[in-house]
Amino acid sequence: MQRYPSTALAITQALLKINPRMSLRTAAALLTICENEGISQAELSYLMGEAPCTISRAVDELSRDIDEAEGETGPLVERRAWTQDARLRVVQLTPRGRAIRDLLNSQIEAARPIVAA
Repeated sequence: MQRYPSTALAITQALLKINPRMSLRTAAALLTICENEGISQAELSYLMGEAPCTISRAVDELSRDIDEAEGETGPLVERRAWTQDARLRVVQLTPRGRAIRDLLNSQIEAARPIVAA
């Protein structure tokens, strides 16, 4: 019988290569930002069901330079003022964050779904 990696395992392995110390909450925030680029922290908090201060800490972690196994560093996200209201901050992927998003998407496409059709 041929075995295939699960999508969840492929994503977990890719995230651990980025930062082996990344918490599950921070990883979930990154994945949510990847799917909703330009989301406000308040919306991110609502979608994840987490307190705003918890989300702020996760975004802080993703905004810092992170050492990757291959030696690449740089923040994955950045906070920006929303164009329609400068008081509101939105979270955008950096070029490195977009590269990570593309890597995760390729991992998802390469992995066999947990539930086959």
